Amino acid sequence: MQKISFLFLLLILGIALIGVYQSMFPVPTVTAYDRFFALSSFFLLCISLIIGPLVTIWPKEYAQLIEPRRAVGITTFIFIVLHFFLAMTSVFNWQLNVILASVPSLVAVLATVILLILTLTSSDFAVKVLGPVWWKRIQQFNYLAFILSFVHFVLRANGLFTPIGTKVFVNLSEVALVLLGVATVGLQIAGFVTRKNREKILKEKSAQTLSTDHGGG
Repeated sequence: MQKISFLFLLLILGIALIGVYQSMFPVPTVTAYDRFFALSSFFLLCISLIIGPLVTIWPKEYAQLIEPRRAVGITTFIFIVLHFFLAMTSVFNWQLNVILASVPSLVAVLATVILLILTLTSSDFAVKVLGPVWWKRIQQFNYLAFILSFVHFVLRANGLFTPIGTKVFVNLSEVALVLLGVATVGLQIAGFVTRKNREKILKEKSAQTLSTDHGGG
């Protein structure tokens, strides 16, 4: 199976499992949908960020995933928008003062704004208008968006055991996604270290070549 096909199969399977699992909780329909979009958007965000270090560490095996990464990012933002509007309608009733008074919600709004900018500038047209250097600088804000999203997710998470009414449910989906978030951070660090080591090796080889050429002259 090609890596791209496996990627989309993983995304579909992950979102389906989140949906089925959330449907088991005896909560209002709006709440169930809100949680589904929230968990799915964080899952997609993690996958979109994991692709980068995979390509950096194992370029031959995962280079083909660079192209569909943009589609994953746009899909992530669609799920975030759906979660945002459901939360604004069902939880906050569009009361901005309540949102600004809540740290988890304020963090989420900041992450949403950043992801909106990233989504609007994710096209080839944006690269031409902004130029490769500025476009890359803007896209690097996805790390900040991830950190803010992760903080929001952890602050809003119910933990392993979720009390609903008189019953307590094991909340495996949130725990699994927290672990996925930690794995995402770990892979980002590994990708950064790998990239720096390669740059160091290239500089050393370049310096050796210049030294040899100078000595030969």
